[in-house]
Amino acid sequence: MSANTGDTVIPNFSNRNESSTPNGRVEPIILSLEQNQRIANTTSFRELSSLRRELLDISGITRLKRAGELAPLAVLVNMIHDRLIRQSVELSVRKLEELGLGRPPVPYAFLLFGSGGRQEQALVSDQDNGLVYQLPPHLNKGEREEVHKYFHLFGASIVQGLEEAGYPPCHGNVTCVHNRWRGSIEQWIALYDDWRNNPTWENARYLLLAGDARVLTGDASIFAPVEAHYYQQLINNPLLLSRLASNTLYHRVPLGWFGRITTEVQGRYRGAINLKNGVYLPFVNCVRHYALACGVRATTTLERAAALREKGIWPEEFSRSVEHHFRQLLGLRLLPPLHWQDEQYLSNSYIKLSELPKETLSTIKAAMKLALLLQKMTAKLPHGNL
Repeated sequence: MSANTGDTVIPNFSNRNESSTPNGRVEPIILSLEQNQRIANTTSFRELSSLRRELLDISGITRLKRAGELAPLAVLVNMIHDRLIRQSVELSVRKLEELGLGRPPVPYAFLLFGSGGRQEQALVSDQDNGLVYQLPPHLNKGEREEVHKYFHLFGASIVQGLEEAGYPPCHGNVTCVHNRWRGSIEQWIALYDDWRNNPTWENARYLLLAGDARVLTGDASIFAPVEAHYYQQLINNPLLLSRLASNTLYHRVPLGWFGRITTEVQGRYRGAINLKNGVYLPFVNCVRHYALACGVRATTTLERAAALREKGIWPEEFSRSVEHHFRQLLGLRLLPPLHWQDEQYLSNSYIKLSELPKETLSTIKAAMKLALLLQKMTAKLPHGNL
């Protein structure tokens, strides 16, 4: 896949005078063909980093604190991330060409996991990615080794380049520089089998991560057999789904007795809540678990919830409520950089309740109650085909 080159609606965070309305809303504007081409025309990761800061400049949303105002921007932010990351992969290809290693010798697919795979990245985001490639059967052992070596260098270049562009590697080392997240179709399938046969806590986490895999660039057909094998593993496998449930329900929702939100009581995040771990991830994890149990092949949380509604697994009203509250959460995830401005990745998860209007606090509390209900439903979910 290549980056789209037509006009695309994205927010211009860096120009409030043109994009802000009297009521404080930021309206998306058209990214001109010239502006759009700026990403495609970058020749270095440093240049891409500068462009990322410009396109995702937070100054334009300082007046927005209500979830309803922020929600539409979340989709547009992820469009920007996709374009920037896709260009990083292309720059890595060019880098290897300049080193005399040529272009990728066999078809490949570059994967995003986590929030990137789900198209749910916040303004500040790390990288979770992988590489899968096709080894033609006619290659001898030496030729196969050369292909493996190329993709090792390719993966290292991508991860290093993304870090320079402003996307640090995730703490769990889910990046294509590591052998676990880079390999041939056959290697990926064998890896999934190993995780299935040995569902330790860590392997169960990897299996859930694999459920969010999305091809961002390259040949999507290369990943198709790996994806098909992944879902086949879960069919009629109640023991595996049951094992995955403990990981799914790991995060605690910080809502105490009488519906009072429990904030951090000490440290630099005192008075704040971890929006990511306490509200957003419980939604993500429970919706994903239901989707996997029902054979839903979708990677975004909203697509999964919609599919569960269309299949009749969830009642119309309940599913619509989940979708509505999740959209609000995606918008609220854009706020942490405004609250801390310390460029620390951990801060990207916390929001200060004291800086939110009552309407938004009510939105968060309602989302927490729904997250708790989702966790209760998931814990009682019969593991098997529904």
